[in-house]
Amino acid sequence: MTKRWKYFAAALVLFLLAEGVMLLNIRLAGSRVIVYMYHSVREDPVNPDDPDLSVRPSELEKQLRFFKGRGIRTVFASELAGLEPGNERCVALTFDDGYEDNYTEVFPLLKKYGCKATVFMITGLIDQEGYLTADEIREMTDSGLVSVQSHTVSHEPLALGDKVYEEVVYEMEESQKRLEAVTGAPVDALAIPNGSYDGAVLDIAGRYYDVIFTGTDFRGFDGDKIRDIHRVGIYRYHTVGDIRRMTDNRGLYLVRRVLQKLVRR
Repeated sequence: MTKRWKYFAAALVLFLLAEGVMLLNIRLAGSRVIVYMYHSVREDPVNPDDPDLSVRPSELEKQLRFFKGRGIRTVFASELAGLEPGNERCVALTFDDGYEDNYTEVFPLLKKYGCKATVFMITGLIDQEGYLTADEIREMTDSGLVSVQSHTVSHEPLALGDKVYEEVVYEMEESQKRLEAVTGAPVDALAIPNGSYDGAVLDIAGRYYDVIFTGTDFRGFDGDKIRDIHRVGIYRYHTVGDIRRMTDNRGLYLVRRVLQKLVRR
């Protein structure tokens, strides 16, 4: 047996295991809520040095159409605090940083398909060129389709090795105050920038926020660890087929990616 076929056989075994685990999870633990993480949505990448950060509007529309067609409910990030994952299928759509295209491109699509989304806003960039204005934030919040939550003031690393205690408190408290003043709505969810945090940072964040997002992977939210939720990053190279596979069976999606890499060798 060639080395390539050995890899293929191993991947097939992983596939079967993933299918079994998926069925067992559904039977014993119910469905998990997957939290998807987007950034910019525009035809031309917002950052030419990192084009994958910008999902094409046409691709996002296909994804929203998929959720709508499957009867998958979209929920705000902050709603996870009172949600008990079970048989109802739902996802949380989140958009980091607060790019202005979240208003010009994403908001119209949310209205078209009746989907909810959460924008994690860097409050120091409100009213800055290329980012959301206070008026845009208010309009989206008032629609009932968008919740604007905290992504700190500066988007700088939060771990106490990078910042002193008082700076971390400021990042938490000031971003919350600024957003609540703009939206008139509670700000009780936080997305920690760049996954930079430690236990002390989580303790501080917990004083201000009920729901905290810390990293990225396929773990999903199963009703536990409400202050340590991981999200699935969605980028320019993802298709609606990827979204379907990730939503229906994360294990199958991961094995498929392994098989694709093996075939390319």
